[in-house]
Amino acid sequence: MNFYIIGEDAKIEIAVFTQSYPDSSDYWDGNWLNAKIGCEIPGFSARFDFQLRTDEIKDFADQLKVMAHQQKGKAALYNLDGYVEIEGTMDGRNVLWKAALCYPAGNGASLKFDFRSDQSDLYQTIKELDGVLSIFPVVGTP
Repeated sequence: MNFYIIGEDAKIEIAVFTQSYPDSSDYWDGNWLNAKIGCEIPGFSARFDFQLRTDEIKDFADQLKVMAHQQKGKAALYNLDGYVEIEGTMDGRNVLWKAALCYPAGNGASLKFDFRSDQSDLYQTIKELDGVLSIFPVVGTP
């Protein structure tokens, strides 16, 4: 199951494959997912495997929904392990995205970039995030 953040000359794709610990019903272990990120911007391309959490995806989806409804505000996907940081800020009809990718997490190669997208792309991203969460819902409570 994939979700995309697409804009002018930029594309971020996150493919979610499986739960990292499928037998766990614990909030802290049961919400880890195995994923791959792909990024394409002019002059650069990056792909790597990483883990993210269902609660990170849900928080991002919830923030995007508020931002899309109010047509202003901020939404962010921050990965606990530090592989991915993506922030979107909306003012009217456009979203300014700031992304930072790091592999290996913490001290590896990093790529930071900005791009713009139209609000119409936002609704597709929200739909894709909801699809991921329907297959991999948040497990338990903190």
